[in-house]
Amino acid sequence: MLKMDFKNASNTALVLANLIPLIRVVFYGWDAVLVLALFWIENLIIGAFNVIKMASVVIYHRSWGKAGLAFFFIIHFGLFWTIHGIILWDILGFNSVDPNIVFNTNLHRALELPAEGAAIMVSFIKLHSPIIWLGLCGLIMSHLVSFIEHFLLRGEIFNKDVNVLMSEPYKNVVALHVGLLGGAFLLNYFESPIWLLAIIVLLKMLYDARASVAHTP
Repeated sequence: MLKMDFKNASNTALVLANLIPLIRVVFYGWDAVLVLALFWIENLIIGAFNVIKMASVVIYHRSWGKAGLAFFFIIHFGLFWTIHGIILWDILGFNSVDPNIVFNTNLHRALELPAEGAAIMVSFIKLHSPIIWLGLCGLIMSHLVSFIEHFLLRGEIFNKDVNVLMSEPYKNVVALHVGLLGGAFLLNYFESPIWLLAIIVLLKMLYDARASVAHTP
């Protein structure tokens, strides 16, 4: 009987998702802005999948009292991601983004900061569309396969606690944020040589592989 090895599928998806920007940097001239934007947006993908996990655990265990933690995570992680995006956007030398202009609306003052993060993401995508979608689709598929393998097939949904899930993404995301900002400074200093950009992508790929191994029981 043919048996699909979901562990290999997850690891393969991870490798392929990271190979896309590496190959594109070396052979197709992807620039630093595109690559750094891609990895920054990936953090939002990680956060989105974590919200799905938290909601699934709340619904499965009927722990409605912990539903508020999912909303808190959305706000806290969203602000964390937004501030990092603003810093990255500034390091890369772009002018500030007005979300009211990008979205052609008048936002309430309380929504301006998270909307600025969304506006920066939209600006990054417009700047490199349609090629950036190749990298984003690869990253989304990679995290989807990992979600299916670890959370569903390996039964994390049955034994994960919402409190644990709320803090889990920060273990990797904080390191990636620091790495991306450091990489942006280095790329600006050395004027974005291909070899340095390739090294940054490769290091990110190795970090993801290490995190995947640590995640596997």
